[in-house]
Amino acid sequence: MARIAVVDDSPGTRAFILAALAKGGHEARELEPTCLFEVFKALHEDPPDLLITDLVMPDCPGHTLIRLCREDAHLRDVRILLLTAHGDAALGLFLQQMGGTHYLAKPVSPTMLAECVDQVLAPGTEPDPGWSLACRGTIAVVDDSHLSRAFHAAVLRKAGFRPVPIEPGGLLETVVAIEAEQPDLLVVDYLMTEFNGDALIRAIRAREALQGVPVLVVTAHRADEIQTLLVPLGGVEVLFKPVRPDDLVEAVRSGLLQG
Repeated sequence: MARIAVVDDSPGTRAFILAALAKGGHEARELEPTCLFEVFKALHEDPPDLLITDLVMPDCPGHTLIRLCREDAHLRDVRILLLTAHGDAALGLFLQQMGGTHYLAKPVSPTMLAECVDQVLAPGTEPDPGWSLACRGTIAVVDDSHLSRAFHAAVLRKAGFRPVPIEPGGLLETVVAIEAEQPDLLVVDYLMTEFNGDALIRAIRAREALQGVPVLVVTAHRADEIQTLLVPLGGVEVLFKPVRPDDLVEAVRSGLLQG
């Protein structure tokens, strides 16, 4: 049976995690993070198989605790599950640099937490720290603007989706790249250098594997013209720039439900 340590400055959250793990057949010990070095000492003296930790803790910052573990010979290979409501692209990059570290976004159900712990502990599991293990869907983001791709990806990643930014080349090349990812939804710009969004949508509708994928077109183009071009294609929603993060997330969630 795996040995699990739980570090969180909220007694209620620690109790929730311990109960969820017990329900999933795991045993765990809790460490109250009143002092970073006391927590680190306890982990060093009795290394767990898995460390579940919060990120924002006044007396034991999660970033620092993870870094200390990775720099310690006894804790270097311990698997870590960061359970937090705070997440962005910078955090994803940090976790990627730390290695063996997974990220799970709060709020999370007891069942989902137990299932994710099983996944993290499974032999050969590779972390994908850029998105939550409780992934809400894979979203392909096609835009010829690097900044737009990065913005959309960061917003979706923070909301628990797995974004796949795709830089559009030729039309066929782009369709093949999308098909390889098997996305649950496609976010696409309309005016792009090599082709327009409606041409891409027609091309993916011609591929059996992509025919049912819902599409969200994000554009600054004129509303009346866009609607006339896209409505006949079916399964296409439109979001007009400038886009607020909350609007993008809500449009993606709505598209997934309708798809």
